Amino acid sequence: MSKFGIGQPVRRVEDQRFLTGTGRFVDDLHLHHQAYAALVLSPHAHARVKRVDITKAMKAPGVLCVLTGADVIAEKFGGLPPQMMPEDMGGPKGYRTFRPILATEKVRFVGDRVAFVVAETEAQARDAVELVEVDYEVLPAVVSAEEAAKDGAPKVWDDAKDNIAFPLMMGNKDTADAAFSGAHHVVSLRLENNRLSANALEPRGAIGDYHHGDDSYTLYTSTQNPHGVRTVISQLVFRIPETKIRVIANDVGGGFGMKGDTYPDEALVLWASRRCRRPVKWIPSRSESLQNDDHGRDQVVYGEMALDANGKILAMRSRAVNAVGACVTGAAVVPVLYALKLAPNAYRIPAIHVSTRAVFTNTSPTAPYRAPGAPRPCIWPNACSTRQPSISASTRWRSGVAISSRPTPCPTPTEPGSSMTAASS
Repeated sequence: MSKFGIGQPVRRVEDQRFLTGTGRFVDDLHLHHQAYAALVLSPHAHARVKRVDITKAMKAPGVLCVLTGADVIAEKFGGLPPQMMPEDMGGPKGYRTFRPILATEKVRFVGDRVAFVVAETEAQARDAVELVEVDYEVLPAVVSAEEAAKDGAPKVWDDAKDNIAFPLMMGNKDTADAAFSGAHHVVSLRLENNRLSANALEPRGAIGDYHHGDDSYTLYTSTQNPHGVRTVISQLVFRIPETKIRVIANDVGGGFGMKGDTYPDEALVLWASRRCRRPVKWIPSRSESLQNDDHGRDQVVYGEMALDANGKILAMRSRAVNAVGACVTGAAVVPVLYALKLAPNAYRIPAIHVSTRAVFTNTSPTAPYRAPGAPRPCIWPNACSTRQPSISASTRWRSGVAISSRPTPCPTPTEPGSSMTAASS
């Protein structure tokens, strides 16, 4: 056996504590004098918040404080922005959103956060949630990406031109169109990659602990991105030095990309801890997680493939709409971008033109989820290549041989096309 570490098998070290039930997740933590929080969530997909009355809730047994959008405005807190937008990478300019940690004027999806109730026990906090009175002016909503992209659709953001968050395009349209005009076969389809929830075994949860001695915070949270959470909350929400916040992520019971974002709840527990001068724990129910965790996918693609008489692929083109939900989350651009970059799959395709529009909808925001952007390009080119009944099965198979199955090194995809290179071993 080699004495060097490189190249040696590395055994898992975490199994013993997980198998014996001694893992340490957020809900396993119980800080001294800890209080509990619950959220008031919007029952409407789109509405103006006309009034939030917390009078009865504040008088309920055990209630310590109730935070609302009015308090967010009074504190002059910032919102949660996307980590990147296409214009940050040299692409077209999009509409950059800043998600408030509590709704200030409007709610934009079912499950949007309206108020944060803190009490001595979780049961008392949840009971007090029922006493918060909210007057809503219900507005027209749009929940389908295709409908949201149409002219005249209800706008999710009032000051935006429309519901287009940002467009993206790759390839050469003229070259692809020329190949299609001379094609013997053109195969087309509409493919819907449905919306889903990551539904992690451990729901998101957080504990905020404010230290009044040095005006600092400790956040215990189930996150895949502790450094990003610290940066966003300190610099963009609270606007304090990053050194004032410490983020601890112990064991994380599943994330799949959904826990890579910074959520309003992580800022809320810290703020509530400062208000109450004691630690504050928030653990969502499963139904709450399904409502306001970042969702995945929700894409519709119209794809076409141009083939010659023998079934050889000449070109491909597609146009798609991707629902980003009520706002552009931290990494929402990633699945949209990679759906384009991976469009050729593993096929040799001389001419490609693919475009997409990321659109706002009155639904939970979307984010990367398990190979973000990959399912669409993995499915629709294969579906197109097997959809033409006039081409023999053997010809269809020849046209769909993956590059990686050939014994020669895989070339860079022919331009115009994907900016990514597939390589074979």
